[in-house]
Amino acid sequence: ELDAIRDMRLVQEMYARGYDFAPIDINKADPKYFRQVDDKRIMPPLSSVEGMGGKAADALAHAIAEAAADGPFLSVDDFCIRTGCSKNMAPKLKSLGLLGDIPDSNQLSIFDFY
Repeated sequence: ELDAIRDMRLVQEMYARGYDFAPIDINKADPKYFRQVDDKRIMPPLSSVEGMGGKAADALAHAIAEAAADGPFLSVDDFCIRTGCSKNMAPKLKSLGLLGDIPDSNQLSIFDFY
């Protein structure tokens, strides 16, 4: 709890000085370190996602960089296959908005056409 209070005070100081957090962009985020987006915004690292450690964030960032050469991700399933992301972490990333609006599966439903 003391660590959480320390972190909250740092965030409060950032806001008081006019700094803000940018949303995490899965294609641009550093695995371990905060990244400066512009003069007043910083982007948290991938390892700041709950349940993702430093080694997992490193591996995921490397896999995303390699998979990006093959084009955009079509679905969460496609993301997991091409990056090796675990089936447990993918829903967490999607719920945080890091995967955008991609569907869960490549399989189409007849209701998708209406």
